[in-house]
Amino acid sequence: MLKVIGNDSIPIPYTWVAVEGATARITDETGIVSLGPAKHKVLTVSVRRIGYQPWYGKLEMPDTAATLTLMLPRVVQQIAGVTVTGRAMASHLELTGFYDRWLQRQKGSLSATFIGPEEIERRSPARTSDLLAGLNGVSLIQGKHGEWCVAAYGTGGLCFMTILVDGNVLRPTFRKCNLGALMGGAGALEGPDINEVLDPADLAGVEIYARGANMPVKLQGVDNACGVMAIWTGSRH
Repeated sequence: MLKVIGNDSIPIPYTWVAVEGATARITDETGIVSLGPAKHKVLTVSVRRIGYQPWYGKLEMPDTAATLTLMLPRVVQQIAGVTVTGRAMASHLELTGFYDRWLQRQKGSLSATFIGPEEIERRSPARTSDLLAGLNGVSLIQGKHGEWCVAAYGTGGLCFMTILVDGNVLRPTFRKCNLGALMGGAGALEGPDINEVLDPADLAGVEIYARGANMPVKLQGVDNACGVMAIWTGSRH
């Protein structure tokens, strides 16, 4: 186990932790994440949380069930002194249940791919399609005029995934892909140009459920025959 704390000794929940290039995980509400059966091993670990200095290095795992503690210094901004009274507010991703579903996925009760704000910051995509390229189960289809649409293989072959933006279905607008035309056949199955409607600077988190995956109830009220991609926008901080 690894526990991530700030320099004030307070645990940091939802910290992005990647071990030796494996799929990233996040810490739970107590700042703890399992690194798997890695007793008496030296692991190369990358740890990130927006608002804190990232950490990259090697961790020597003890030959016991002890929990290692890692401290991330908070990024300090020099501003004039002010007095603030109030309580910390939950982030948009917390309020939408994004982190709860990610933790469920880590426990095996959901099948999904998650991209959190730390990974979006790390990759700094120039276009939204750049962030989605290469994801398992996702196919990017380029239209005749340079548009990019998100597709997958459904029950009847290649089809467009349902895309939710902050819980609302994203519809094709001016620039769109026509799947029938692209494949040389009939039909007018159209998907939205992901780059036309979503600026990567606005992205806070992404979760992807392949066709047939055990999706949360919140996302099952849409046509999910070809899978669902839920995109959350807003501040990443």
